[in-house]
Amino acid sequence: MKRLEKLTILYVEDEEQLVSSYAPFLREYCQTLYIARDGEEAYRIYKERKPNIILLDMYIPKMSGMELAKKIRKNDYKTILIAFTAYSDRKTLLELVDLHILSYLVKPVSRSDLITSLIKAGEKIYGGQHVLLPYNCSWDNRSQTLYHNGEQISLTKRERSFFSLLMKKQGVPCGEDEIIINVWSDRYDDNITNTSIRTLVKNLRKKVPSDLVKNQYGVGYKLEL
Repeated sequence: MKRLEKLTILYVEDEEQLVSSYAPFLREYCQTLYIARDGEEAYRIYKERKPNIILLDMYIPKMSGMELAKKIRKNDYKTILIAFTAYSDRKTLLELVDLHILSYLVKPVSRSDLITSLIKAGEKIYGGQHVLLPYNCSWDNRSQTLYHNGEQISLTKRERSFFSLLMKKQGVPCGEDEIIINVWSDRYDDNITNTSIRTLVKNLRKKVPSDLVKNQYGVGYKLEL
């Protein structure tokens, strides 16, 4: 469950008794918990906050859980969806499979079943190509793509090489020589100075939360993990 500590969860449920029961429990395991009582509110929170996991009751007011899931899946197959349903009829289950729902849990949902699904979600997020970072950022190892609030950040070739190096170092500072070798390998014979590195970092910080890339004085640059 330690893997869930950096994740954000949106819990969509209109039954106040269930919200009161599960909200404190969920807050213990995630970084931030958002709660929505109907489908329209849930979609608004999803668009604004880009949660990592959505716990979704299928029968909610204003927009059903199924409608909400379909709306999300039009453009987003990265967000983890876990469905709560009062029925396990074949038609509903087939629709959930088509929407790439990670788990469907028949209500009343036990805490042990919910924990199992959350652990499965954490393994899918951390074990896959996407690596979650602080400040609602993530890094796609396969495509070398950086995201902030679910939106792709446009990086230059050198910014991408620099960020990839920081990811490989996993919080260990990178010195100037190491950065030059990895980022300016095509120009290593040129006189690349620390001014070039500072300019690179300055431009990168304009695109992402500035505290994501830390400068450890006299040592080098590292990621805030």
